[in-house]
Amino acid sequence: MEALRWLIPLLALVVIFVVGGRAILSLSSRRSEEPLLCTTCGGQTDMPQSQIRGSRVIEIILWLAFVIPGLLYSLWRQSTRQKVCPTCGSATLILANTPEGRRRAEQLSKGKG
Repeated sequence: MEALRWLIPLLALVVIFVVGGRAILSLSSRRSEEPLLCTTCGGQTDMPQSQIRGSRVIEIILWLAFVIPGLLYSLWRQSTRQKVCPTCGSATLILANTPEGRRRAEQLSKGKG
């Protein structure tokens, strides 16, 4: 029992770190500084959605069962965060105000019309 005394404060510290990090990330503005163009569907947006790979259920199970694998899995999930198109869910967003973005927008508008 004496050997486990350090485990509870360590778990509390890790939980505070992960929950705090997620809270800070969720509070950051979702609005992009420049409009984005989806090269898949042609949609334009300045508020892309955020998508994370992996499973929240697996993350919770790993945290409850094992601290280190849970921490590693959480860090991996956070590192895979990417902006996706709110219309089609594709991660093929490019800046709309660039030469490539204008060329793609023109191609997509000709294909639809």
